[in-house]
Amino acid sequence: MNLSEMLNTEDWQNYESDTLGNDLFISDPDRADRIHEAAKEGCDGSTHGEHIQDWRDYVNDCLEAPESVKEAILKEIQETEDWHEENKSLDTEIG
Repeated sequence: MNLSEMLNTEDWQNYESDTLGNDLFISDPDRADRIHEAAKEGCDGSTHGEHIQDWRDYVNDCLEAPESVKEAILKEIQETEDWHEENKSLDTEIG
């Protein structure tokens, strides 16, 4: 399994739905407001960095896979974060 495959699993999609659901208004109200406002325009509202952290949290807390698979996915996540950091888009909202 790689990052792309993980993001297409039902488990990830359920995790993402739960993470960005109503509890977000309590745990991260600023992000929740951005997502709510962006949704009116058909956009995402989260930043690249926020999604990257969501991926990391899922791999570390929820993904049931061998350590070697987790390490490979975390490496891909780090490479993605490095790319966004280099391109100064880590804190850019996703359209």
